Amino acid sequence: MKIIGLTGGIASGKNFIAEVFKKNGAIIFDADAEVHEILRCDEVAISEIAGHFPKSVVDRKIDRKILGKIVFADIEKLQILEKIIHDRVRKKYAEFLKDAQKKRKKLAVLNIPLLLETRGYECDKVIAIITPRIAQKYRFLSRYKKSFPKNFSAEISELEEKFQQIKSKQISNLERKNQADFVIYNGLSKGCTMRQIAYILKKIS
Repeated sequence: MKIIGLTGGIASGKNFIAEVFKKNGAIIFDADAEVHEILRCDEVAISEIAGHFPKSVVDRKIDRKILGKIVFADIEKLQILEKIIHDRVRKKYAEFLKDAQKKRKKLAVLNIPLLLETRGYECDKVIAIITPRIAQKYRFLSRYKKSFPKNFSAEISELEEKFQQIKSKQISNLERKNQADFVIYNGLSKGCTMRQIAYILKKIS
């Protein structure tokens, strides 16, 4: 089984590209989905987070929007949250690999936003997704507008600040390209992106 890691900045199109790989037979490890599941269902993790960030608890559940505002404004608080979350995600990753090998999958794709920043994930090849900053920002804001249309206009300045905070904690596109085996330039057209993926699939098969 070959393990391919996807790395790209915020709103660079990792989910779309992972989905294309899935349609071509790959099994996908989605780190963001695992984090959401932990925040929703892992009672021990929820209790730890509530202990450190009580204001993030609404109706006995973790409000991810409030939690994000708290931790992205304070690097020490972000590190506390990462310590709670990352070990659990890595455990899920180990279970994912074991299951993929059991199913005799030929290709596993890791959709992990901080793949190169956090390390600790085994990959045979790394694909860097490079997207223009203006496209990233547009996608980021569009996601929020779709989820919270009533709040969008009032919070756009805060969202732009959050976008910059997240981006500042990620490595540059140049660093990604220097550490990658393949590069996908995502932001020109869907057809262009699909052709690049097809080329990579041919190379790694």
